[in-house]
Amino acid sequence: MEYRAITAENFYLIEMRNTCKFILENKIEEDLKKLLKINNILETVSESNFSKKFNTINKRLKCLTDNLKEQIVDTDLASAKFINLYSILCNERFILEFLEEVVKEKYDNFDYSIKESDFSNYMETKSEQSKVIQNWTAEGKRRMLIKVKNFLTEGGYLEKNKDGYKILKPIVDLAVIDEIKENGNKKILKIMFY
Repeated sequence: MEYRAITAENFYLIEMRNTCKFILENKIEEDLKKLLKINNILETVSESNFSKKFNTINKRLKCLTDNLKEQIVDTDLASAKFINLYSILCNERFILEFLEEVVKEKYDNFDYSIKESDFSNYMETKSEQSKVIQNWTAEGKRRMLIKVKNFLTEGGYLEKNKDGYKILKPIVDLAVIDEIKENGNKKILKIMFY
């Protein structure tokens, strides 16, 4: 998995749930893009907005088993957010490594807070380790850190407070965990359960 700047992507939980529900109800295997567009499942206002959302969601869908697609639709909100974040982490190395190298490490050391300096130190370290990240513009780096904060907050791992962020440990439906253990990416699951 390579580092990618995903500054235009969002968490898209509602769109993922709606897409999975549409796929399951209609037993769709082909022409997903066309059918989502005709039925306005992604609720977009323009062709470019549809393409951007579809490409992001389609990439994330590829990480989900049929059972996870059902679970993201039918499970509780915290577990749905977990599944959605899992699909993001399967594709986005930069966010996955932040969860592992910063959040998990702090949690393991009984430090449950993340400050702005932790985000900037992470970016600095990654810039030293990767030519790809080093070549991101200053604005691109700033926006990627915003995405890390947003995705992990929306995913239930961070909570904004006056000093920065508090590390949380989400409570997830056991059936979701079992499905990923049996048929998903165990390495990512292990990182998500620090």
